[in-house]
Parts: sequence; structure tokens; C-alpha cells
Amino acid sequence: MTNLLRKLTGALLLLASLPAAAQTPRDSAALAQAEWQITDLGGGAVARRTQTELFGTQQTLSVAIYPRRGFSTLVVQPEGAARATSRLGEEAGADMAINGSYFHMKSAEPITFVLSDGEIRNRGTMKPSPLTSRIARRYRSALAAGPMLVHEGEILIYDTDDTFYTGRHPRSVIGTRSDGSVVLLVIDGRFPGRAAGATIAETAYIARQLGLTEALNLDGGGSSSLWTRQLGVLNHPTDNKRFDHEGERAVPNGIVVFRR
Repeated sequence: MTNLLRKLTGALLLLASLPAAAQTPRDSAALAQAEWQITDLGGGAVARRTQTELFGTQQTLSVAIYPRRGFSTLVVQPEGAARATSRLGEEAGADMAINGSYFHMKSAEPITFVLSDGEIRNRGTMKPSPLTSRIARRYRSALAAGPMLVHEGEILIYDTDDTFYTGRHPRSVIGTRSDGSVVLLVIDGRFPGRAAGATIAETAYIARQLGLTEALNLDGGGSSSLWTRQLGVLNHPTDNKRFDHEGERAVPNGIVVFRR
């Protein structure tokens, strides 16, 4: 998974040695002292949920953590219409699922590289090349997304005024810890007073505070959804504009997790 996160990212802007200004020691303490609702999912996997104040705003976080050993992580992109992340997970017979990468809103067609079950389903901007052939030979699943948030334990900083980076939105993240465990994270947003959402810099900060040494940003906004077979949808998707678990958006692909 770590090599995959390093190699398969979307187009990244140039890195700049700028400080992450929005975060403070108070934010670190808030995450460290947050009261988490923790559910054992079996096989060493857990789900965690909390609501806490970060960056001067109220944030709602949903996390699923599982050991690499004993679980398989795959990309799914079924034929036909786009589906809610929970349905992708259910149809795959998975134990966990998170939404995948970027797509056209009107057509629901993916716009990034997608390798699912050993088959290249979409190339995005990647043309046929020795690289795509090697990826298809080496991996059963691969998904290009981005930007990279954390690499080798360091938060990556992007010098841009693009509101995708600087605005607070729901965010979805996949990453790994130094012990090899995999983390799926959704930061809820667009619910003032309950879930403000996060900038890319704030998302990277949260990921690092949760122990991620590698972290990749996935599609966010109304697409953000984290599901487990045991608990259902953990976060509060925004498409129904209500702070509940029912507002999932249909997405063309997702990342699913199976207990072996």
C-alpha cells in the first residue's frame, strides 16, 4: 500500500517550504484529548468517531483502522451506474469501504487512472506506456488521486490560492502508519457548528496527528463517505443537506477492504 500511495498520485503543484499557519499546539491537544467512540470491528480492526474543536471550528471525524496482515485492500469500479459507497461495499461483500477518486459530476465518468481486479478501467491522463503496463502486472488494484498529504512522516505543503486547497470541505483520506496499519479517514464538512470541513493543509495536519506517515487525499465534498459492514455509514455525507448518515452521493469507484 505504501508504494502505491507514493507512486500513484494525481498532478501535484510545486512544493514550497511554507509553514502550516492554521494549526496550533491547542489543536494537537484537542485531538490527543478527544473523546472517541470506538467500535471493535474484529481481526484487529476498529472504527473511531469523534466531534471536537479544531482550528477554531467544530470538526467531526470518522476513522477505520485495520492491520495490513489479515485484510485485503482493493479498488472496485463496477459496470453500469455509479453507486453509493455503502452499496459498493455491500455488493463487493467487503467489511469496509471508502469513496474513490475524482470523476465528472454529470456523467459520473472517472477522470483518473483506475485499475480494478487486474483490469485498467480508466487511464485518466495516463497514456498506454511501460509504466501503466508495469502497474497492471504488479498490482491487482490501483487508483490515482491526490494531492499527497504526508510522505515519509512529513506533511507536504502546497503554495497555491486554489480554493480546492484553501477552502474547508469534506475530505476523504487513505494512508498508512509506521506499524503498517491502514487508516481510512473522513472529515465531515458543510455543517456549520457541527462539521466545518478542512483545508488540504488542515487535512494533512489531522492525518499526521492520527499517526499517518503516508497519506493520500481522495475525492471529497459530497462524495466523502466511510462505511463498515458492522456499523453502516460512519460519517455524515452531505448530498441530502442533513446531518445524518443518509446523504451519500453515487460514485463510480471506491476502495473496499476484506477480512481474509
